[in-house]
Amino acid sequence: MNKSVLPLLSACILMSNIVLGQKDTAINWNNEIIYHVMQRSFYDSNGDLHGDLNGFVQKLDYLKELGVTTILFTPLYESGFYHNYFPTNYEAIDPEYGTKEDYINFVKAVHKKGLKFLMDMETQYAQSGNIWFDDSFENPDSKYTDFIYYSDSLNKYPEQIFMPSKSPLYDFTAWPGDKHHIVFLDLNNEKVKHWMKDFYLYWVDPNADGNFDDGVDGFRIDHIMDDLDYKGLFTNMYQEFWKPIFRACKDLNPSIFVLGEQSNWNEYGDSMVKASGADAAFSFPLRFAIAGEEGTHDMYIDPASNGVKMDPKRIHKVVKESMSHFTVNTFTVNFLENHDTARWASVVNNNEGQKRVAAVLNILLPGVPSIYYGQELGLTGQTHEWGSDANHIPVREAFPWTTNFEDKGNAVWYKDTGDWWTQSFWNTSSVNQLALSVQKKDKNSLWNHYRNLIAIRRQHDVFTQGSYIPILTAHEHIMAFKRQLNNINGYVVINTSEETIKLDNINFLKNHEVLHQQNITISENSMTLKPYAILVSKSH
Repeated sequence: MNKSVLPLLSACILMSNIVLGQKDTAINWNNEIIYHVMQRSFYDSNGDLHGDLNGFVQKLDYLKELGVTTILFTPLYESGFYHNYFPTNYEAIDPEYGTKEDYINFVKAVHKKGLKFLMDMETQYAQSGNIWFDDSFENPDSKYTDFIYYSDSLNKYPEQIFMPSKSPLYDFTAWPGDKHHIVFLDLNNEKVKHWMKDFYLYWVDPNADGNFDDGVDGFRIDHIMDDLDYKGLFTNMYQEFWKPIFRACKDLNPSIFVLGEQSNWNEYGDSMVKASGADAAFSFPLRFAIAGEEGTHDMYIDPASNGVKMDPKRIHKVVKESMSHFTVNTFTVNFLENHDTARWASVVNNNEGQKRVAAVLNILLPGVPSIYYGQELGLTGQTHEWGSDANHIPVREAFPWTTNFEDKGNAVWYKDTGDWWTQSFWNTSSVNQLALSVQKKDKNSLWNHYRNLIAIRRQHDVFTQGSYIPILTAHEHIMAFKRQLNNINGYVVINTSEETIKLDNINFLKNHEVLHQQNITISENSMTLKPYAILVSKSH
């Protein structure tokens, strides 16, 4: 895309929208189920070991079979980093993923399948290799000077991520060993603000025809902050930078959904949503509660030898507080793992019961569920310290379509490049249980457990729209709740412990319909729950 074209796009697109008479088609995102994917690791269509857009199109039927409704990618733009979070060219698709034509075909294919697509963005920074930085560094006369924030008049000191102001250029090590600089855009500059608004609008309607079959359904904004990196240089960002962008995108397509990753993981994110005009935030407090962890700014912890200790009272409290923070038109996104965190199976030290119990909470609690690719298979992985962004490769490994990494499609782009490969689950016997080809044949597999839970959520509105009422709260290890919608009651009862528990005088058992159960025996108005037993039912 020619940069001279971008400033004209906003007006053209908005005019086409008016002419075609687009209407407000607000979506209740509680009905959606997000599938969060690092596309490089999903499916390789051309044999270069890197997952790509054409490969993803080939696997859209898998997502339909699983039952998810919305795809969330990590960034697609060109970058020197394998995760693409710091762009060398905002406007281009990483060639290892495909071409711009491949991208448009991918989005259209997603929509033809009745799915939605969210694009991940981190547009606060650029890296060396980006013409804005390369041309303006030590060159104040560059036409790109306004795009990079320099703290001196000679353009010797760009502001850098993770570094104090006026630091010498720092080399960040990227897999498989390249060095890059990461610098701030000048987000206070009006030229940058206008460019960025047009940039986002482009992805909403790439050909500016008012038809959104080729456009994103929304964005995930990475690391969204009001005071960027707490440097005091870019403040009131929610109102002055992000809100105009989000408003413009929604003016163009009212259905656009904006999910912000609040920078403070101890917060619910509602203040960010309200101030910026975003629609949703991540439920980090719930993730901490399910894992029995203290809230921190990160999730880099070692798993306990016996898994985690879940406190039902704490989970109830967080759910109720979360619901009080968000309105009918704003949302909280529930998750167990993502591209920055340890895989849930590793957090619980492969405790099978805790993998299944957490899946129920992820999918059936109030909020929008997000499933990180491979979570449904129980993939393992923890971050390490290798001195580069390879630290996170273990939580971003190739989706195991089969048990053999040499089979067609398995996107093992990091094969034979370091310890992360030597220690990979692909090089252990566990892949013989993890692979999708194995789990699809086993009706009791974790994959089928997820598939059943997703089907329940999608088939019964009480689990998407219903109120939330904690029940059986006198029992320390019982996590139970009722969701109520009109005259329908949905029930979830979970034994979070290693003990067998018998519950008597349970009134709802008289007229309920069992939707899903594991390790539980029901007799009239009592039930016996083995360790990590699960009951999902409903009644009129």
